[in-house]
Amino acid sequence: MATWRLTPKHKKSFIEIETWKKGKLELIHDIVWRSGSLTIESDTKPEIDLDNKDGFDPDNNEHGYEFEFEESGDGDGEYTYPEGLSAVEEAKLEELIEKDGLERLVGFMVATNTT
Repeated sequence: MATWRLTPKHKKSFIEIETWKKGKLELIHDIVWRSGSLTIESDTKPEIDLDNKDGFDPDNNEHGYEFEFEESGDGDGEYTYPEGLSAVEEAKLEELIEKDGLERLVGFMVATNTT
């Protein structure tokens, strides 16, 4: 089995999506990285169009490749807050995230982490 290292051709096309849940509440954190790479283990060369910005979704790929996130650089993140929160609640949540980070939010657990 060979290990293949993939790096997108286009800048800002390496996207990481984290979904955090607390009960029925869901917080989504999208990070767009300027650059990044991942590795795939496969017996054959991966058939991926790296010129296409939407060319590879490792969690939904038709070839069933197993991948490993390797590195990223210079990211910019954005949050999608749970539905039904008021502007005051969103601001309070954002303040908590900036102060303590997502990992320290009481009761929120990582549900998915997609690269």
